[in-house]
Amino acid sequence: MTDQPQTLTKAQVTRYRGLKQTKNRKQEGLFLLEGVRLCEAAFRSALKIEICITEKGFDKLAIPGHLSSYQATKLQLDQISDSKSPQGIIYIAKIPETTPLPTPEAGKVLLVLNRLADPGNMGTIFRSALWFGVSDILLGPDCVDPYSPKVVRSSMGAIGSLRLHFSDNLKNAAKDWQNAGGEIAALHMTGTPLSSFQPDQGLFLIIGSEAHGVDPELLKQSTLLSIAKQGRGESLNAAMATGIALYELSRS
Repeated sequence: MTDQPQTLTKAQVTRYRGLKQTKNRKQEGLFLLEGVRLCEAAFRSALKIEICITEKGFDKLAIPGHLSSYQATKLQLDQISDSKSPQGIIYIAKIPETTPLPTPEAGKVLLVLNRLADPGNMGTIFRSALWFGVSDILLGPDCVDPYSPKVVRSSMGAIGSLRLHFSDNLKNAAKDWQNAGGEIAALHMTGTPLSSFQPDQGLFLIIGSEAHGVDPELLKQSTLLSIAKQGRGESLNAAMATGIALYELSRS
């Protein structure tokens, strides 16, 4: 890092505060990471950090010397930030280029998100996926933007260590997976208990939203998997159900 960080300009503030909106993130190919923990995790990941913005006097994290560093006022940082307390540091990172979907491989899970609209659930699912060794996640067309600030914060840095893929047609993606020798399954209120399910090939595991569940056409292509209910609750949210499912599959 240079001896004196550069001063953030008004034009940069306008540009980077725009990254709170999906259309600007797509246009710029950039997204925000806010706070000490997220920025520290981002630097350890494969993400390409474009610039680092810190408030004057920030000393909670050593800024890597090769990063372009800018100093901002508290007001500027608050304008760019999407959180109530950005903790004095924001990274601007490049949205990674998408890579081809993996091929089905025994013991591997491709996590597939269908109509998942809640950013908190998506971020938590990313954390669970990373914990249980799932590297690839496929998002359908009606999912929330995974690079929105709320998803990024909820992922607690996991987003920088996952390969995200996108599909405009999950039904076709499922067919292609099956044709390549993989299995298709979906979490559902009824179906084969996860505790007794053992996939023979790579698993295309579909998670739906709480409000709408998995698309009925996708359900027709899938083996339905359920989580055994021990009490009287009506349902689990998508993030909790995913965590339990990945745990059960890790034991099979």
